[in-house]
Amino acid sequence: MYIKFLFLVIFFVILTGCAPQAADLNLSGSDLINTPKTENINTSVNKNTNQNLNANLTNNTPPVEIPVVKPVVNEIKKLNLEVPFATQAPYSVWDDLHNEACEEASMIIAYYYFNNKKLNADLMEQEILSLISWEEKNGYVVDVTAQETVDILSAKFNLTAKLIYTVTVEQIKSELLKGNLVIIPVAGRLLGNPNFKTPGPLYHMLVIRGFDEDEFITNDPGTRKGENYRYKYKTIINAIHDWPKSGFTKEHVTEEEMNQGQKVIISVSK
Repeated sequence: MYIKFLFLVIFFVILTGCAPQAADLNLSGSDLINTPKTENINTSVNKNTNQNLNANLTNNTPPVEIPVVKPVVNEIKKLNLEVPFATQAPYSVWDDLHNEACEEASMIIAYYYFNNKKLNADLMEQEILSLISWEEKNGYVVDVTAQETVDILSAKFNLTAKLIYTVTVEQIKSELLKGNLVIIPVAGRLLGNPNFKTPGPLYHMLVIRGFDEDEFITNDPGTRKGENYRYKYKTIINAIHDWPKSGFTKEHVTEEEMNQGQKVIISVSK
């Protein structure tokens, strides 16, 4: 009797619609079984991200620039550029003209380097005579300053040259690492080169072509042994002095005045 009564109650509940329907909860049958799919959530996130990116592009937001890491000068231990060489007295005739031709020889060396030309004694002699003739016609005297050297390199040789007043080992190395040559005006006697005729030139000019851990490598036209001639860093920095009296010759300049000349180097490029 009890079982019959229970069966009638269940049957009555079903007929009256008291059981919860899927439609009442706004869920489908699959929703009752499965949880929301992860890919649907990701799609929503990606759409929002794309919208943000599009908004940034619309607003002309500049792209993020990745910094370029440049080599640190002190990390490069050695450099020696392939620079041609000939002395300022190509035939070993150290007369008045050739004794004073260090500036011309240094400029000619730079010109031949940047034009990938070979240099020998015959060519150097011809170039020195031609350059001195050109200088005389253009108002230059025997000893030219660093600024006059820059002017000649531009006007005569069509090279780019500039004066740099930061005279340090690191600055010279930096110029060389760019592929530039460095021409330096110096108080020649401060170099202490044993190949110079005593007491050495009052004013001198030479080309720096490289360096190693404690020396600069030069092409010094003041001696036949000047190719790849090495000077200590300290010696070069100490000796660098510009010609102090533009338009004057050595008869008008004392050694003390020379040793107080402006510190400057000449960076030369194509």
